[in-house]
Amino acid sequence: MAFKENLEAVKSGLNTEEQFIEKFIKGERFIKKYKFYILAILIILVLYFITTLIIQKVQESNIQTSNELYASLMQNSNDSTTIKLLKDKNINLYAIFLAQNLDSNLEELKTLTKNEKLNPLLKNILVLNFNENSIFLKDFSTILQAFKLLEENKIKEANILLNKIKPNSSLEQLSQNLKHYQGI
Repeated sequence: MAFKENLEAVKSGLNTEEQFIEKFIKGERFIKKYKFYILAILIILVLYFITTLIIQKVQESNIQTSNELYASLMQNSNDSTTIKLLKDKNINLYAIFLAQNLDSNLEELKTLTKNEKLNPLLKNILVLNFNENSIFLKDFSTILQAFKLLEENKIKEANILLNKIKPNSSLEQLSQNLKHYQGI
């Protein structure tokens, strides 16, 4: 009996090894058949990761350079070469720098708001500073107009404006405070 059991164990061991070798040969055939496609996919993936890494490093370098230029302009705001470099590197920081002296840079900022590269939110904030209507900051513009009316003691007109602010707006609480403050 022991001999028969040993024979069965050897047969099952050979079957397992045969199956392993068979799967290995099938895998090898698959790799030989599709080696160009597999190689192309691997090359594309490696190139994708390399270009992504390079682009990320360039963006980080540009951000760091822009921040350094802006910081140097905060120290010396009359340096024309640094101003030009900042305008070329990062138009958003350039617009923020110009907005610090809004009265003297009004025309330059108005031309910047027409630039496609300028951040839309920053563009809307600048447009609002020019006392023009802003699409995205409509409620904020309404609050500012109502506040000006309240300063002029035109409570009813301010009430009409403050009632235009929707209840789900983030500025609704401020609107309610202004109504309460003036006894509306």
